[in-house]
Amino acid sequence: MIEGGRAALELVRQSRVAAADCARALGFERLVDDVELLTTELVTNAVLHGGGLERFHLRVLERGVRIEVADRSPSTPVVVHMSEDAGTGRGLVLVSHLAERWGIERAADGKVVWAEITGNIGDRPPIVFDIEDPWAEEQLVHIELGEVPTDLLVGAKAQVDTLIRELTLISVGGAPLPPHLSELIDTVAHRFTEGRQALKAQASRAVHDAAPVTKLALDLPTSAAEEAGEYLVAMEELDSYCRAKRLTTLASPPRHALFRRWYIHETIAQLRAAAEGKPPPPLEPFETRLLGEVERIADVQVVADRTARLYTVARALAAAGTPEAVADAVLHEGVAALGASAAGLLLASHADRLVLPGAVGYDEEVVNRLRTESRNAELPAAVALRTGEAIWLESRHDRDGRFPQLIGFEPRTVALCAVPLIVQGRRLGALRFSFDETRLFDDSERDFVLALADQTAQALARAQLQAERIEVSQRLQRSLLPPELPVIPGLDVAARYHPFGEGVEVGGDFYDLWPVGPNRWALAVGDATGTGPEAAALTALVRHSLRALTLTEQRPERVLASLNSLLLASGLEYERFCTAVLGFVSINGGVTIELSNAGHPYAWLRHPDGRVEEIEVDGSLLGVIDEPEFAARSFTLEPGAQLVLFTDGVVEARHDDLFFGTSGVSRVLQSAPAGAEAAAAMLEQAVLDHIGGAPTDDMAIVVLETVEEGRG
Repeated sequence: MIEGGRAALELVRQSRVAAADCARALGFERLVDDVELLTTELVTNAVLHGGGLERFHLRVLERGVRIEVADRSPSTPVVVHMSEDAGTGRGLVLVSHLAERWGIERAADGKVVWAEITGNIGDRPPIVFDIEDPWAEEQLVHIELGEVPTDLLVGAKAQVDTLIRELTLISVGGAPLPPHLSELIDTVAHRFTEGRQALKAQASRAVHDAAPVTKLALDLPTSAAEEAGEYLVAMEELDSYCRAKRLTTLASPPRHALFRRWYIHETIAQLRAAAEGKPPPPLEPFETRLLGEVERIADVQVVADRTARLYTVARALAAAGTPEAVADAVLHEGVAALGASAAGLLLASHADRLVLPGAVGYDEEVVNRLRTESRNAELPAAVALRTGEAIWLESRHDRDGRFPQLIGFEPRTVALCAVPLIVQGRRLGALRFSFDETRLFDDSERDFVLALADQTAQALARAQLQAERIEVSQRLQRSLLPPELPVIPGLDVAARYHPFGEGVEVGGDFYDLWPVGPNRWALAVGDATGTGPEAAALTALVRHSLRALTLTEQRPERVLASLNSLLLASGLEYERFCTAVLGFVSINGGVTIELSNAGHPYAWLRHPDGRVEEIEVDGSLLGVIDEPEFAARSFTLEPGAQLVLFTDGVVEARHDDLFFGTSGVSRVLQSAPAGAEAAAAMLEQAVLDHIGGAPTDDMAIVVLETVEEGRG
């Protein structure tokens, strides 16, 4: 039918044009519009619902015309007064109002629908039927399906008619539909038609009588069971096709699909029982089926809600880096999903007491008791932790019988569950939920709580591992920095170090200040590339090598040259390099500085009058080339002046596309207060304020300021 859709609609057009031309030729100008409309409706009905157009005749009457349309279906069409917004079903209503007489006659392989029009329509045009019952020779089974809402019945039929019409138009207006889809359309249009027409006729009577419900009854042969099944399968596939192709307005609304499945399943069951000579099975009323569907949807909604909450928890736990953050993510979602009155997360510790990183819904008295709960207590969380088994207390009787201590510990709780938090055999703690009324934990609820506990345990394990990594990184980072700076007469010295990434990874930035002789000290600020163990190894190598080299060499450029050779000969298995500023500080009636630079940001000098300048000393990177070049510069640090050294984490700190840069350093140092500590802190804070959060690189700052004798 669909493959011939273009031709079918062309037949509709040709029939309409031919009918109008004939009416004009016969002198019936006043009837042309009605003739065109009647022809269109009758031919369209044959194309869409009658199995195809067999022939179209226009016969002349004394004062008008008779339109005859033959199709291939013996089924009697039913006039249904559809709602005004229905997409189909109004054709024969128009015919009944426009024709003076109309009717249906038996044909060899179908039927003929005819209409006569003269322009003299009475109040009730007669309808003539001459159609044999297609099942006249078969024994019919009487099936009573009970009452259904009339609006639902009419709407379901209109939806099917609209589906057939629209898919036909889609085929005609665009690419032809696939053969399988065409077969489905044909099945829906022409299988189980007698049963569906019977329902349609009953709906039509109910609409005419303004009856809110229709009492459905069918008289069908047992052979109709197979057709009904084929029709249902085809409709389900068409619905799937419409949803997959985003034709959502053509897919059956849930209420229509439910009604269709109900009445066809019930009909098939009755017919098959009759075919087998068995008593008819008990009928499930549509109301019962509908209530069952509501309950099923409610159960599905609960599962969907809990699944969504597990997803929400998983997303929150992915970013939870502490037990407190884990508790906050899990407890609120768990309480909402289960309808619990309160919940708590308790963790094992090295001490006897459990640790309570979070609780929701408990009063302060219960919270204080949870904070002092012993891991050996006969209480649900402690028992779940010790045994590794979930505890389910569904009533006050269960609570008092198994855990009498809860009467005084948590008197308002009636039901409770506590599940252990286990990762790879390690019991980390327990998750508990309390309820103020009796609670029967079904399989779905238990599965949800256990899934929540699994996610919680995994997140806690990650948080613990993260904490351990941070602690190890911080210890390693501290080992790469001097534990304290030496006291140098006439100098005020301060240093700041700020790691990136919350201290998870060891950075390559370092600073050091150490004595190398009487009234002489070495000063180094550097940056080994990378992060993690490799950067830490390179940093340690550079820092300790500098200390060793300055024992025998007192010129900074030569120390850097020796360090470069050492790095090239170190045999490191990874490509690493380092930048550094190395200086010697001499105290001899004043402060003299000798600086050399190995590819590092310049040091800055702030004069007592507030002027600032860069100490421009250039040099090659360390660990890259065999014959590097290093320059040196010597100057006096006058009283009240500040020497400021830092790593590239200062100048390269950026927010969006704006770097802090040397302009930021200059601006801060011009207004820096007296005192090395205050100046270092001011520069560090200015960088942090600029980026508006945690730095993306580590940062080291060292400030030396000359002071009056006895003040340093």
